[in-house]
Amino acid sequence: MKFPGSKLLHQWDLSVQRLSLDDLFSSCREAGLTGLAEVKFPDAVGLIFYYLGGEVNALYREGAMAYNGQSALDRLRTRVTGEVGTISVFELPLDMAHLLRGITNRQKLKETLRNGSDLVELLRRLEKSEHTGTLEVQTSDGSAMVLIVRGRASNVYWETTGGLTFEKGEARQKLEESLGQQQEAEVPLFLGEFSRDVWKNRHEVQVAVRSRLERRDEVRDRPTEEIASEESVLRAQVLDELTTQLPGLIQAFIFDLMTGSIYLRKGRGATDIHVGPLADLVPELAISLRDQMATADESDPLDFIELSTEKLSILVTIVDEAQEAIAVVADRSQPTALIAAALIRAVHGYAVRLHPARRKV
Repeated sequence: MKFPGSKLLHQWDLSVQRLSLDDLFSSCREAGLTGLAEVKFPDAVGLIFYYLGGEVNALYREGAMAYNGQSALDRLRTRVTGEVGTISVFELPLDMAHLLRGITNRQKLKETLRNGSDLVELLRRLEKSEHTGTLEVQTSDGSAMVLIVRGRASNVYWETTGGLTFEKGEARQKLEESLGQQQEAEVPLFLGEFSRDVWKNRHEVQVAVRSRLERRDEVRDRPTEEIASEESVLRAQVLDELTTQLPGLIQAFIFDLMTGSIYLRKGRGATDIHVGPLADLVPELAISLRDQMATADESDPLDFIELSTEKLSILVTIVDEAQEAIAVVADRSQPTALIAAALIRAVHGYAVRLHPARRKV
């Protein structure tokens, strides 16, 4: 499994230096790793994906058998105690790491690519099926990783055999040029799916973080933990401001539009306990409505949702720049027009203060 743009941080030869899986976990967590640990044996290979130092996914393949999640870690734990194998730790770009933490069902496709037109046709089919995941293309000149979100190619990485990495449009161009030079050579293709269930069942990462699938070159070398800290502080500031501005606010929270995961929430008093279960339904509802709107009319995307009961108002606004949303549950005693105005201001302020790694290019 090749990940263009990855950076080798450390490598252990198990025949020279014994290392347990717990030792590996500890090392990656202390480093705040965003990337992966690759464990290779003569007859098997395992991958442990990390996001901000926490294990968020694992894959293990031995012969025709493939395992995912906790079962993959269990098998790796028994194999690492042997005396043959290598462990390599890689740092990955933030957007790639975000998607890989939920990747499952990685399969080699039966078909191959002969030129750029074949690539366009394959991506068109994935768009029609609204695929979310990864497409890996391996040629004799290098390898490419295409990140796909709801059928759209979000980003492309290309790494030459010499280790030079390209991104986005330039990477797409390099890939198509390489495909045109392959002639009749077989080009291996691997397709992975993003599983929300895998994400929900992940080991919890203690630092809340969200990285946009777009990022700028000038921040490529920023430490992941530094960006994570800035994002956590910014989310807290946004919710504090809403709490101050809205006397009728019962609960406010920020959630990820890819996974539905709630990054941070703040509430007031005992009433918050009763509205919690209702608030927990909001992310999945918002994601479902947004996906259906995008399918029905791409020119009219969903950006605001308002729901109400006899006692409560629920308002949700999309932060498109971060692929997140901010939600407010408030008492009906406060006019929804005032809540909506405060919420829209909060979203605009959040977008302006986003770290450049997460703003739209």
